[in-house]
Amino acid sequence: MPNKTKQNFSFPTTQHKLVIAEKPMLARDIARAICGRSVSENAPLPISGNGYTVIACAGHLLQLVEPEELNPAWGKPWSLDALPIEVPDWPKEPAPDKRELVDRIAGLLEKADSVIAAGDPDDEGQLIVDELLDYLGYAGRVERVYVNDNIEKNIVRAFGQLVPNDGCRGVGRAAYARQMADMCFGVNETRLATLRLHTLCTVGRVQTPTMGLVVARDDAIEHHTKRKYFVLSAEGDCGDAGGDVTFCFKPGRELLGDEKHLFAREALDRLKERLDGRELTFETTVTRKQACPPLPYNLTVLLADMSKRYGFAAAKTQQITQDLRDKYKAITYNRSDSQYLKEEHFQDAPAVLSQAMQNLGTDWALDFGIRSKAFNDGNVTAHHAIIPQEADAPVSRMTGDESKVYRAIVERYAMQFLPPMVYDLSTSTFPVEEGTFSATAKRVVSYGFRETFGGDAQEEGVDADPDALWVPEGSHQLCGVRCTVRAKETTPPKPYTEGTLIMDMAAISKYVTDPEVKAILKKKDDGKKGEHGGIGTTATRAAIIENLKKRGYLAEQKGKVHATDKAKAFYRLLPPEIRGADVTARWWLIQQSIAEGSDDVNAVQRSVIQVFRSHMASAYAGESVGASRTSVGRCPVCGKEVVQCGRAYSCSSNQSEKQEDGTWKQVSGCGFKILPFCGKTLTPKQAGGLLDGKSVSLKGCRSKAGKTFDCRLSLKKDGTLAVAFAGKKK
Repeated sequence: MPNKTKQNFSFPTTQHKLVIAEKPMLARDIARAICGRSVSENAPLPISGNGYTVIACAGHLLQLVEPEELNPAWGKPWSLDALPIEVPDWPKEPAPDKRELVDRIAGLLEKADSVIAAGDPDDEGQLIVDELLDYLGYAGRVERVYVNDNIEKNIVRAFGQLVPNDGCRGVGRAAYARQMADMCFGVNETRLATLRLHTLCTVGRVQTPTMGLVVARDDAIEHHTKRKYFVLSAEGDCGDAGGDVTFCFKPGRELLGDEKHLFAREALDRLKERLDGRELTFETTVTRKQACPPLPYNLTVLLADMSKRYGFAAAKTQQITQDLRDKYKAITYNRSDSQYLKEEHFQDAPAVLSQAMQNLGTDWALDFGIRSKAFNDGNVTAHHAIIPQEADAPVSRMTGDESKVYRAIVERYAMQFLPPMVYDLSTSTFPVEEGTFSATAKRVVSYGFRETFGGDAQEEGVDADPDALWVPEGSHQLCGVRCTVRAKETTPPKPYTEGTLIMDMAAISKYVTDPEVKAILKKKDDGKKGEHGGIGTTATRAAIIENLKKRGYLAEQKGKVHATDKAKAFYRLLPPEIRGADVTARWWLIQQSIAEGSDDVNAVQRSVIQVFRSHMASAYAGESVGASRTSVGRCPVCGKEVVQCGRAYSCSSNQSEKQEDGTWKQVSGCGFKILPFCGKTLTPKQAGGLLDGKSVSLKGCRSKAGKTFDCRLSLKKDGTLAVAFAGKKK
């Protein structure tokens, strides 16, 4: 293969340089570009040529040493006396399955005159190589190369722009600080919760707020109270439209106040009375709109789409993408957080998509002269969007599920070479004192990419009835106005799926009420087009959800993700300062200081210890939680959790001891309980309703005299039951 050189790039003459890439695929691409030889997709590493030897890590080769290996007192059985556990400059060791690779790289270092660090151009990519060189005690010259994509000429260009690695290590130190803080946080908070609650309760910077999202969603669904609200429509004849046009009323702020809906109908009735039978003038504007093809996938969007379309678990889809890469070489890097591509991908697209269509056994009429907004060098960060590779990978060799994911990735890429859908939108309005009436209609001019791939082209925020009559631009008359007031009911939010949960993990800032924390989370993701103030990374979120399921916090039922009773009870007991996304925000600020050199690498861990000490003495004291005990609400006497205990409900502060005669005696706690009433056992929903201040209906209660009656129960302020009889005893 002929060498492709660029300005400022030359091959070493006498020195031997060791290039350490983050992943094997990147290592092979680098070898093709700089070693002057042909390299197959499965070529064994290392690869040498032109004075270079190229080797690859396999992600992180090192892991933090477990606490018990550093101090036997930190091992099992766990003890509160051993807390907090803090290890400045926490040492690392090779992961058990990667020791051989570490030794191989150590041998190559002995023969190298210098090293080129080729980790991904992000903080983790910096750390992966830095930590290895530090562990092996390498003291020679190290340069840094930033490879943003695997296109050969861009790799050559990058090797002409090497920089001293010492000036790049700040972001790697920040990543190391986060690693230590995550270990410190998990070790201390998990042990404290487990020891106090007498059951394993794991805590993590990302897993805990993720669990909180599901707990909050389930609570919103369970405790949703239907409210009747009212809407107004006005219908009338419009000669210019050739029939009746229906307008919907949007109340102004004076009517709505801080509410989303109008819950009193009187104002609408008055407006109806004023408008009925009138002739009105309204204005119509017509605008041309475009619905562009969706951008190619990043991992977050792909996981969400496969969950929606096929009900695939996030971990399943992620594993399929890994198989598509490893088994078939069919797609590019699968853990990308970007939906954008380099200009060079535009040049390669005809060959890539020709092969991909052959793999699928299809032939779409694509226009490779179309340059979609996906091709934008400035929006490509460490990775680019997930697209097919020019590889012979027929779907006949794939499993059914693999072919579904592969086809989806190819289709998303192919859409970039089809025109947008074009449609005209007719918007008619007339104002009234209380708000605005509006009607919309849509006419498709050209279906564009939808003609090939289908789908809904509804513009976000536009509620256009597909059967609405088209109204031309200009002033029109609405004759014989007939208004209708309709009652509707509010609906609870939808349960999470794994796909929608992952999307919310990537944008958790929208649920944060503290404006400062919200701003920090968004700033953290500046420049990341697929992230909007999130927690975790595209590569870790599927595993986080899977671990929450394995640990008994989340359960999946018919494609919906719900929090278990254990999760609900435990989340409510967690100290507020450690259960939300603000933990990620606080840490990120400190990490920035570390990256800039104004703080040392242990600063985040010190912050973790400071927060831990603030609640170590009080957190979970006197509480209990378990998967078998259903939490139904808060105690009206002391504020702690009320849990189901057989046929009764008891405050979790209550503790009893068995007496010599076999009876049980309460020895601590406030004493609050909800017992069966007149032979009727309350359901968890009824008990929860009482604790929420509602009254609940009981039918078929039986008095001591054996007579049945119906009644309503409510809780008094002192925690005792108040009874209101619904009828006479029979």
